[in-house]
Amino acid sequence: MKIKTFTLDAFTDQPFTGNPAAICLLKDELSDALMQRIAQEFNLSETAYLVKNEGYYAIRYFSPIKEIPLCGHATLSAAKVMFSTKQMDEVTFRTASGLDLICYKIGHEIMMKFPLYDTVTVGTPYEMLAALGLEEVVAVRRCDNPAMLLLEIEGVDRLKGLTPDFVALLKSYTGINGVIVTAQSEDEDYDFYSRFFWPWAGGEEDPVTGAAHTILAKYWSDKLGKADMRAYQASARGGYMQLKVTSDTTLEITSNAVIVHTGELLL
Repeated sequence: MKIKTFTLDAFTDQPFTGNPAAICLLKDELSDALMQRIAQEFNLSETAYLVKNEGYYAIRYFSPIKEIPLCGHATLSAAKVMFSTKQMDEVTFRTASGLDLICYKIGHEIMMKFPLYDTVTVGTPYEMLAALGLEEVVAVRRCDNPAMLLLEIEGVDRLKGLTPDFVALLKSYTGINGVIVTAQSEDEDYDFYSRFFWPWAGGEEDPVTGAAHTILAKYWSDKLGKADMRAYQASARGGYMQLKVTSDTTLEITSNAVIVHTGELLL
């Protein structure tokens, strides 16, 4: 069996930056066990599998550790593959949970319609703060779907300088897939910056995380009083996106992706 594959860098317009993802175009579904092994072989933050259906593509996402319910950068990468290889400027992906994600080609960029998630205030997780090297935070919020914690801190330089103890971080909290650390921008290029750590589900630090911005967009829109925002994820690879809150429950994410490799899996 041969499977057409693509490797892309997402939330960027330059190779070797942004967040890498593998896209596998399937004729028929594979077993969960085989999809997990392929994701481990690619060893990228996510591998996405697409199966064509009437009117949409079924999409599933796997990190090297587990299946992930929603992944922004792999969805963006999948849309880039579709728009680059087929005569289309709109595509719908349906996740394993039945969520429809509609993507549009807009000039040289791609806009994705995603859900928008609210958060609730929770108690300060002091063991987590210690693992992150933080003594204090501005706010602590939690979202149950997707299961993430959000910590706002003061200072973009402080955010960029974080060097977590990932062994301690993993032990510090349960019931989440990752923790977002974010800070308000101090420049005119972006409205806020963030980083995303996820030893619970995928690795140490995710380079650029679309799913995290379904939470960040609501948080910062409420705080800044803005519907349109520019965001930068300040990992070593880095990546950007334009965010537009369109309702209490919907979000538009616009960015780009670059195809860096194509090939075939021989199984």
